[in-house]
This record gives sequence, structure tokens and C-alpha cells, in this order.
Amino acid sequence: MKLQRKKELLQKGWPEEELKKAEQVLERATRHDIFFSKIVFWSALVVIVFANLLVSLLLIPFLIALNSWVLYSIVAVLALTIGFLYNFLIADMGLLEKKHHRIASIMVPLIGAANVVMMVLVANKFIESLKLNNQPHNPWFLALAFGIAFILPYILDQIRLHFNREV
Repeated sequence: MKLQRKKELLQKGWPEEELKKAEQVLERATRHDIFFSKIVFWSALVVIVFANLLVSLLLIPFLIALNSWVLYSIVAVLALTIGFLYNFLIADMGLLEKKHHRIASIMVPLIGAANVVMMVLVANKFIESLKLNNQPHNPWFLALAFGIAFILPYILDQIRLHFNREV
């Protein structure tokens, strides 16, 4: 409990023992809230990683059939969708420390980009083995596009929060 709040309660006639009990109850509740927030955080990360994998698998037919800006548009839309889901699940957990958010903002896009690289390599093998008229794709460029589009909603939300705090 903040010192200012303690002084206010003492001035209102709260006994010292009651203040200590109230502090203990609040501390216990905060520890439980942080514990459950961490569980929700790691569960949300697992959901996002599986969503990234699902999106990567969904991309294989598009990677085989498409080439050019249409393919990149589909990749960007899927990455933005998963990015908004990620931002919704992770960014509003105020009880977590900044290190959790930083870890997630680095780890999750890297896992998503790695999934895309692997799926592009698989799709390129299909293109070669089926002798299609489509050119093999650059896995690193598609992964970079996916990673940027994926993390964009989180970055925009952080910028919005920064400006809201200043106002």
C-alpha cells in the first residue's frame, strides 16, 4: 500500500493492526494475480505459436500457386491477423513485467518467421518436384515480410500508448 494512502487511512481513524491486515490481503491478492497473469501469458504464447504454425501451413498452397504482390498481400494479411490476435492476448496484461513483453515481442515473430521459412522451403520443393511454371520463392524475404506485418499491430499499439501517456 502506498505511503500516502496509509496516511489517509490513519487520519480517518484506521487502527495500525487493521492497516497491516489490509496490506497483507492486498499483497497476497497481487501475488495471485501476477501468478495467474503469467499462466495466461505463457498460454497465450503457446496459442500464438500454434496459430503461426497453422498460418504457415495454410500458406503452402498459395506459395505453390502464386507469385508476386498477390502472394505478399496474402502473407501480410495473415500476419497482420495473427499480429492483432497476439496484441489482443499479450499487450493488455498490465501485471506482467516489461521483460515478459520484450521476450514475447522478439520470440514470437522469430518463431513465426522461422515457420514461414520452413513452409517456403517445402513449397519450393513442391514447385521443383511438380515442375510447375512458378519460380521458387525467397524464404528470407517472405519471412521478413511476415515478421514485419506480424509485429506491426504491437508496435502501433505501443506508440499509441506512449502518446496517450504524454497527453
